[in-house]
Amino acid sequence: MFRTRPVRKPPPAVRRYSRDILARVARSTRYVDPTLAEKWPDIVGADISAICRPGRLSGGRQGRTLEIHVNSSAAAAAVEFNERAIIDSLNEYYGPGVIGHVRVQRVSGGPPAPSRGNAPLLGSFRR
Repeated sequence: MFRTRPVRKPPPAVRRYSRDILARVARSTRYVDPTLAEKWPDIVGADISAICRPGRLSGGRQGRTLEIHVNSSAAAAAVEFNERAIIDSLNEYYGPGVIGHVRVQRVSGGPPAPSRGNAPLLGSFRR
């Protein structure tokens, strides 16, 4: 009678290692603070976080500039309108006076448009 080998253990999940690697790369390039991206909806609120996402954090220790990526002109206008509130919320998260400016940048791969509860009504206008 032949004996077979026992079943091998599955390889570890990629996400187990990739999260740490991506967080290290993000910190070194100062692109997006991983904790900021994770807590973005809690910091700026659900309405604002639905239309934008954080980008590069640049500048010195005081008065840094945070890029905020949006995918439409309407979203850019809404973010610019709420700029002071966003800066205040970010300074509550980072500490007083850390964020001095917000730069809105329109990108094609921005966040998805928020879902609407009145989709059938919008469909009738398209016809």
